[in-house]
Amino acid sequence: MLIFHNEALQTLYSSVTERASTQASIPLHSPGSASRKTVDGKTYLYWRVYLASGKHKETSLGRDGEPTTDAALEARILDSTEMRAVAADVQLLRKAGFAAADNSSALTIATLYNAGIFSHGGVLVGSHAFGALLNSLGVRLPANYKTEDIDIGSAGSISLAIPEDRSFLDILRDSSISFLEVPELDSRRPSTSFKARGRPLKVDLLVPGTDAYEARPLPHIRAHATGLPYFSYLVSDSTRGFVLGKEHVVPVQLPDPARFALHKLIVSTLRDPSRAVKADKDRRQACVLIDALMEKFPDWLAVAADQLDEAARAKVAHASALTLRLGLDLSERTRDFLANLGR
Repeated sequence: MLIFHNEALQTLYSSVTERASTQASIPLHSPGSASRKTVDGKTYLYWRVYLASGKHKETSLGRDGEPTTDAALEARILDSTEMRAVAADVQLLRKAGFAAADNSSALTIATLYNAGIFSHGGVLVGSHAFGALLNSLGVRLPANYKTEDIDIGSAGSISLAIPEDRSFLDILRDSSISFLEVPELDSRRPSTSFKARGRPLKVDLLVPGTDAYEARPLPHIRAHATGLPYFSYLVSDSTRGFVLGKEHVVPVQLPDPARFALHKLIVSTLRDPSRAVKADKDRRQACVLIDALMEKFPDWLAVAADQLDEAARAKVAHASALTLRLGLDLSERTRDFLANLGR
């Protein structure tokens, strides 16, 4: 049975995300603090922050006591105060059971936001999208989702106004996390994944494709993506959403929640038999979203189901029948919806 956050928490979430939506960029460092250094009898003011790598960075604000230095310090203090306020609200939401990404994942997603990935065709999919969709629907899970992967999808291309000498890998490294391309088993196949050095964090690029799972070029960001069957259905209709981090709120593009749920059912049928645990997880995630949508926006599910093509409809029907056998604690309306999908 689903548990929804109370009205006060959902109001706080709305307030936090509304403030986040006005940010042109997300700070990738700690709030920071001022420090002073005396050189040759003269005192200078610096602002020190810590980066995601753990290293600190100091910026000179000027000579202590100068009007321009005082103005620069005041601006830094205002930014720092806002960052701390956002962090405090995010921590309240996390403690209350809102889905949140780990710090490295959140900073990486924020880096992609700062680069314009989500305003130029990129869509966050996978478990981070699942968590963000649950938050938008006010659903509280008994345990937070855990994932080491960030999945970035696109309906066809991601176009960015970035210098030609920069790539998607360069953008990832702006996070201060050391990313590397993950080589494919077939050396002739270009990499479509990027892994953080010394960490389990991984970023995958995904686009519509066939059951051959071929690599397809994304020339504007000098990268390749894995082509997936039935993926166009998921990413062709996206909506604004937000990812909560340890201290950040990052605006992203998310799949339509109803399409996300039905696509999870499709994906569960594409898993190799050896990945039965993941297929079961797909069906359970689909049920959580379907349950929530049947409670709040049942029409969204009806529209998403009508937009399935014939091949996808057959996959969904098969997955729905399997899902009903799991013995999950689902509402009667959700059971009826799954049963109708299976016909």
